[in-house]
Amino acid sequence: MTVQDSEVRANFDRRVGSLRGRRVLSVGYWDLSGMGPNTEWDFGDWHHAVMGVQLATDAGPVTVTWTATFYPYGVEVFLQPIDRHVNRDGTERVGPSPNSRWTAVLGQPVRDAQVSWERFTIGPVMRANGQVTGRPHDVDVPTALRLDFDGGPVWFVAGMPQFPDPQRVFIPGDEIVVAFTASKMRQMGYTDPKFIA
Repeated sequence: MTVQDSEVRANFDRRVGSLRGRRVLSVGYWDLSGMGPNTEWDFGDWHHAVMGVQLATDAGPVTVTWTATFYPYGVEVFLQPIDRHVNRDGTERVGPSPNSRWTAVLGQPVRDAQVSWERFTIGPVMRANGQVTGRPHDVDVPTALRLDFDGGPVWFVAGMPQFPDPQRVFIPGDEIVVAFTASKMRQMGYTDPKFIA
């Protein structure tokens, strides 16, 4: 890991750590414009936030979205409004409704925040003529964020539901899935008991 890489990771870890103690007051999901306000986002024990989530907290806005900071695509936290990270001209707020799974945790402080990092092997790179131009290398990607509240955990996953069967989720992906149960996280392939218990 280079010095620059370690600084990027340290900044990431600081932002995630700063969520502890914040009270989440409201939540907004953003999708691409033109999908309409009736876009389906609520699938029971998980929500499809697509472009990202904005949490209004007692200490200011927090955006959870997907980025290519570490490798396409990982979940990331920004202590800024969502319009700094997604194009507001091309997106619109689609949910959640006032009586969603979020109701159980709104107004509560974040007791803990943790990230699931996955290691992916990239390469080797091949040209069209079959010549290998690089060696395989490993990258660590933050694929999911867990926030713990007294009312229960909430996970944010950089993943894409595989429609027409949205129960299947491709990870890592350039969309955000919000999960509310350990069983949904296990269904998506997360097995670390400390992360999904």
